[in-house]
Amino acid sequence: MSPRYRVVFTDAAREALRELDGAERLASITPGALSREALRALLADTTLGTLLEDLEALATDPYGGPTLARTAGVEDDRTGLLGALAVTYMVSPATEPPVITVTTIRPPKG
Repeated sequence: MSPRYRVVFTDAAREALRELDGAERLASITPGALSREALRALLADTTLGTLLEDLEALATDPYGGPTLARTAGVEDDRTGLLGALAVTYMVSPATEPPVITVTTIRPPKG
């Protein structure tokens, strides 16, 4: 069984998360106060909720999803379509635990 990757966000990606549909639902909630199930229920049918569900799937198989682009010369930098968003992330399989670092989140270019 392959390891589950930990998903982390750069400051720029965290800022982009705050702009997504659904983020307003988290404004008055203390970080860590909700279980995963409660968080899913709270963010159901929002852009943020869809992104978090897609990131859950990505954490189990970071190489298996559709990749829109890969950074030239850097095998583990990828841009993938997660829900309705283009997400750029770096896969670091050699760390313990292995990590996916989300660097940018934006609407896909039209």
